[in-house]
Amino acid sequence: MDDVALVTTGKTCDVCHDKVRSFMDREGGAQQWSHSHNSMFSLDKFGLLNCKAQQKRIGLGPPLHLSDGTSIAPADHHRFLGVLVDQALCFKQHVAAAYAKGSRLVSQIRRLATARNGLTMQAFGFYLAVVVPSMLYAADTFMTPLRTLEGHTWQHGSVGHVRRLAAVQRQALLAMTGALRSAPTDALEAHARLLPFDLLVDKLCHRAAVRLCALPDSHPLAPHVRRAGAPFVKSHRSALHELLDAYRLWPDHKTMEGIQVTRLHPRWQPRHRVHILDNRDKAAAEDEAWGMHRAYRVYTDGSDFKGGVGAAALLYVPGRAQPKVLQLHLGPSSQHTVYEAELVVILLGMELL
Repeated sequence: MDDVALVTTGKTCDVCHDKVRSFMDREGGAQQWSHSHNSMFSLDKFGLLNCKAQQKRIGLGPPLHLSDGTSIAPADHHRFLGVLVDQALCFKQHVAAAYAKGSRLVSQIRRLATARNGLTMQAFGFYLAVVVPSMLYAADTFMTPLRTLEGHTWQHGSVGHVRRLAAVQRQALLAMTGALRSAPTDALEAHARLLPFDLLVDKLCHRAAVRLCALPDSHPLAPHVRRAGAPFVKSHRSALHELLDAYRLWPDHKTMEGIQVTRLHPRWQPRHRVHILDNRDKAAAEDEAWGMHRAYRVYTDGSDFKGGVGAAALLYVPGRAQPKVLQLHLGPSSQHTVYEAELVVILLGMELL
């Protein structure tokens, strides 16, 4: 057992602690599992967070005393799966750690840059490939995207967290472009072809929201996503509520199309012969040679153009100047995909033959 969290709720801390002790000492509990599997717990690694809405009134809260005499002191934050979780779920400690990590990595990038020319194009991807994934790991957990709600003039979301971490991107932009410290940030982002930091956070959060909505029914998070995708709750909102409400990706599993996964054996070989050339020039030369031998030629293509998905197939018959053509308009791209069109063109090509 590794990286396991036990969450208990109650009116007081003592009630919650009693539930924790019951979980550890009951029949079939954690202690019995530890002895039956010969896997002893490292109690010195246990962490305790006493969370409450009024954090300042209780402070850290009372310690947890287990039945074997072990006492676990409370803390104001604890690392779980790479994220520093604090008592109020404000993630201030995690943002501070992310800022320190990003600044340290940017200082290493600055050593590769020159004062006049900035970074070379080969080293330009260091920021996007190293700094951003390290600094914005689990960004959808500790930050919510910035947006302006209807009827309000101020921004809603993790405004303070975004402004603080945006300073790291500005340091990277100064190192990339070699500009003066007084240069405006928006001009640096335009020259470096980087998204503004708030839009970068929005991109990562949107990607996470799409993945959550596409989870299958067998995934443990699927029922939680369904409940959070209901109409926006007025109080006790979690990060999942904020994330799904920001993009209005209400997952309707009744009307959502399910695509079955195709599994093939690693030694599977197709019955037909496949010949793929290395580049376009070789393919054009071989196609021309194939036509000179007066052989049958079939060309197929499926695409999405201007919101419509279609498929077409052409057959060149030896001795005929005009080819035979079959076309099919599948429908709008909101209901069909290009992969579906590619399968349709195979049927059209077989029909022509």
